[in-house]
Amino acid sequence: MSASLGKRYARALLALTRADGTVEAAGAELSRVAAALQEPRLAGVVLSPVIDSTARLRIVKEIVAALGVSRMVGNLVCLLTERNRLPILGDVARWYEELVDEELGRTRVQIRSAVPLSTAEKSELVELARRLTGRTLVVASTDVDPELLGGVTLDAGVRCTTAA
Repeated sequence: MSASLGKRYARALLALTRADGTVEAAGAELSRVAAALQEPRLAGVVLSPVIDSTARLRIVKEIVAALGVSRMVGNLVCLLTERNRLPILGDVARWYEELVDEELGRTRVQIRSAVPLSTAEKSELVELARRLTGRTLVVASTDVDPELLGGVTLDAGVRCTTAA
């Protein structure tokens, strides 16, 4: 249920940000807020049903202000807080990222290798991902995995943090 609810909120935010041209910026802000609110000390307060809902909303508003996010993203986070749906914020951020990727024709890949890759090797793998996925824009993240005996693995459709 939370996944479909998260997707509905993500779609609504995407419609709003599309209208004012802040699609990608809003995604970065949403991810930043979600990560901040997952910090154990904050999560213990803002997600606790024991804490008064007014106090939780005030704390969330202060966090949103401190992070300097847009009014749209801030309003969404506060709305989720008011409706006791803040636990799905991470789902909303993931769905939003996926919807934006789809809209922009972008795909995400995870490259794992036994040893660090050179820039040329990474570029070659990104080009391979472009050909395999049929997407022109590929966002890749790389990890060195000491459990691999050799070679690389390329997983498409995963959440990454570095653009290539």
